[in-house]
Formats: sequence, C-alpha cells, structure tokens
Amino acid sequence: MGESDVAFVVEIVFRGNGSDRLGLAEAHRTYWKRMAVRGILLGGGPWRDGTGELLVCEAPDRRTLLRVLYADPYAQAQLIGEVRIREWNATMGPVVLAGLERSTGGAGTHERIRGGVTAPVPPAVREAAAVREELAVREELTAHERRIATMMLDGLTNKQIAEAFTVSTRAVELHITRIYRKLDIRRRAQLAAAIDRFEAALAC
Repeated sequence: MGESDVAFVVEIVFRGNGSDRLGLAEAHRTYWKRMAVRGILLGGGPWRDGTGELLVCEAPDRRTLLRVLYADPYAQAQLIGEVRIREWNATMGPVVLAGLERSTGGAGTHERIRGGVTAPVPPAVREAAAVREELAVREELTAHERRIATMMLDGLTNKQIAEAFTVSTRAVELHITRIYRKLDIRRRAQLAAAIDRFEAALAC
C-alpha cells in the first residue's frame, strides 16, 4: 500500500436477483480485475448465497473509493442496493486475499480457509499462489506504480499521466524508470506482457 493510501473493507448488497446481473457479470469481473492491476482492489469475492460481495480495497480516501465503486458496471446499472464501507487496519494473518490461501510457513505449503476449517489446497491453487508470490517479489510495484503502468497501457502519454496526478512530467518519467527496472524491461512495448502475467496470476 502506498504511504498515503487507506485500506477499506467494502460490503456490497446486490439489488434484484441473479438474472438481473447476468448480462453484466463479465463486465463487472473485468472492471475489478483492472482495479486489481491498478492496486485499488486487494481481494474479495461474492457471498456464497449470491446476495452481495465483500471487497478489500485501498485508496487515498473515501471519496476516491466511492468514485471507483460507482464506476462499477453493476452500480452504473443500478444493480447495487447498499454499500457499507469501513476503514481497515490489517494487523494479523499473512492472508493472500486474492485466493483466500494462507501460508503455513513450512516447505512452501498452503492451506485454504474454508468455513473456519483448514483443508489441503489442490496443486493448481498452490501453483497459482506461488506465481503470485513470485511476481510480487520480483516486480515489487507499488500501488501507485501499478496505476501508472495501467494508464500507460491505456495509451496515455507521460504528459497526460502527469496532468491526471497533478505532478510534473519529470516525476512521471522517474516512476516509469522504476517500473521498467522492477519489471526488467526497457520500453513500453514490453509492458503489456509483464502486466498480462500479473493479471493472469490475479485471475487464478
């Protein structure tokens, strides 16, 4: 999390039934995958009964988070009945939120929290968690750097990115230099592949 970012737990209660959301489900998932790449979404998912979902996010402030939530395709289609937001101070448990796995600290094994009872995780899930951990260690991009990287993929110029953050172009160039160094790439054309690997790990 960036130095000025705040962690939030967001509980969303859907309006209507599942069939109302069916046509926008893919757009909803794609939107939040993009928010994960930007460093805004840390993890989350739907309730088992399908009546809503829980998201863990980080943002500079509540107003910024609300703008993100209201841009969700479900919110745009008025399919969200209620949103509860609370600031969260994460102090316990090395939980990998994107997959609900937790490290046991032994020989690279993991357990999944399932209804309060731990159960062995299938090899595919362990491998996905290992990929996420490897990417996190190797890339070490901050939330702000991930936002800049995504804006670059969206085709924004350095000047446009600087204007969006109200900073100098030179400041953006310095961030981009750090991004390239962390991802071990040399130019924009290589950025998409690096971000694709990150998105694939999040989606697993």
